[in-house]
Amino acid sequence: MPARMWRHGIHSFLELLRHRLPHSLEHMLTFIYLAYSMMALLYETVPAFEDTWIECLGDLGRYRMAIEDDDVRDREVWQNVARFWYSKAADKTPVVGRLYHHLAILARPNILQQLFYYCKSLGVSQPFSSARESILTVFDPIFNPDVFGSRSQPVDASFIQLHSITFSHIEFEKFDYALDAFLDLLDKHISRPQSKWKVSIARYPTCTHTTLIASRCKDFTWLCAT
Repeated sequence: MPARMWRHGIHSFLELLRHRLPHSLEHMLTFIYLAYSMMALLYETVPAFEDTWIECLGDLGRYRMAIEDDDVRDREVWQNVARFWYSKAADKTPVVGRLYHHLAILARPNILQQLFYYCKSLGVSQPFSSARESILTVFDPIFNPDVFGSRSQPVDASFIQLHSITFSHIEFEKFDYALDAFLDLLDKHISRPQSKWKVSIARYPTCTHTTLIASRCKDFTWLCAT
């Protein structure tokens, strides 16, 4: 029942308004605020469906963020609101890949964090299969090094390049060279006193494990057993 209420009573109307932007902007803002306050009240008063309310609050936060073009601060505020609710949902139901896919979208422009969440989205017992196509949006800039390098740390860019080659099998002849370059950058990155290398390296195993399996198999339901 709560899921149907969201799908037919809120989401469908939001999509209708979204397709009529920018003329529907004022109406869409009003409806998002109304729906958000209603979902917040349901979250506090009907705990039996808490998981549904939490994800709906995250979705509303993401809608509000997406239509904010004028104020960068407001956009960041609603991005953090959406991230808070999706993270809370993922903590409660860590086996649902869809939630990590939401977090990956919110992680832009941090491409390593995006890759990490997309990989988690595929690597849980209820994988979100669309994440396989979404990962390609992270890998696409690898063929434009100038753009790619400007969006990330060199060591992270090199790490993602390795996974791009492994995942897509494109330019596989460059793998050994890319691996040597990554290991060299990693040594330098770790040796720097102010480097936050532990944050990046904590994400590496999940990305590597999922990419190696995903490059060979389209059925991710057995990843949790590996």
